[in-house]
Amino acid sequence: MSEVIKDIIQKEIVESLGKNIAHGLLKLAPRVGKTKIGIDIIKKEKAVSILWVTPNTQLRDVDIPNEFRRWNAKTYLKKTTIICYNSLINHKGNYDKIILDEYQDLTDKNAKPLLDGTIKYRSILGLSGTHPEHEEKHFLYRLLKLDTLYEISINKAVELGLIADYTINVVQCKLNDVDKNIEAGNKFKRFFTTEQANYNYLTKRIAQAMLLEPEKEMMLNLARMRFIHNSPTKLEVAKYLFDKLTGRKIIFASNIKQSKEFTKHLYNSKTKKTHLEKFLAGKINDLACVNAGGIGFTYKNVDNFIVMQANSDKKGNITQKICRSLVLQENYKATIWMICLLDTQDEIWVQKALKNFKASSINYVNFNNI
Repeated sequence: MSEVIKDIIQKEIVESLGKNIAHGLLKLAPRVGKTKIGIDIIKKEKAVSILWVTPNTQLRDVDIPNEFRRWNAKTYLKKTTIICYNSLINHKGNYDKIILDEYQDLTDKNAKPLLDGTIKYRSILGLSGTHPEHEEKHFLYRLLKLDTLYEISINKAVELGLIADYTINVVQCKLNDVDKNIEAGNKFKRFFTTEQANYNYLTKRIAQAMLLEPEKEMMLNLARMRFIHNSPTKLEVAKYLFDKLTGRKIIFASNIKQSKEFTKHLYNSKTKKTHLEKFLAGKINDLACVNAGGIGFTYKNVDNFIVMQANSDKKGNITQKICRSLVLQENYKATIWMICLLDTQDEIWVQKALKNFKASSINYVNFNNI
């Protein structure tokens, strides 16, 4: 029944655009079938030349071509050039239709050929489930005259039965204020202090910089961010969860070094796809990623998703990671775990990262009670 509903919704979206050439943004929750919708619009408009811009090589080389074949659009695949966003800056050409897949990856830099006429086009269609909050990106969309054409939120997609329901468990923990295991100081004098003391110091320095040394504020904010990302307490909690949770599981760590603490099965910007492909095929039951793997992949039969680190989600990358779990399956409800350091900036990031998800599906759990 869900596939029937999805087909009805997809047709409704395409028909809502009328007979005009579609130029604008489709804000569609992950798993609604935005690639198929994009292909259906191409077929409806009988586009003669298409440029499809996508985030990664897996989508470019495998997934998107397969989608064209799956939806009986081989004729249009021959007319389509598929590139990644990092190649857009050097691209030239004249196209009837441009598809910006995951349009939040469009930047001032890579959009230059679209703005200066190096790439000529009749219309642009942006597809994404994670509309960015950055004002500079909104300004870019306005320059390209990309208004919202249709929108389905994550929670609306759950309500319609298009994607799986979910539970998000926010595991709360506190910085260590006992063990002096954090190296601090400067190049002339080094010493060890507690996590809590070091966090307090960095926060105090940020407050001082805001008033007295604004040129140092960004640097200090980055230092505090890196400190939170690399918190020994957060790593300890994540390792406990990863070991305790049963079944198939995937964790998104803060960085590559950290990801190696969980399993030998890794997928990141420095690895090949060997472990990713084995995990997708069900040949291994755990996988540690960082950012690669967080967009464009379908993970089936996964019991637990762990997101170690939230951010303000202005680019939607945390939403994308969580939505990797929302694959509609029989008798399935996604379980997501997110780790949060209490009384720190981390709490604010978690709150912002979860703004697109319904409060009734979010549980706050103290680590000491697990």
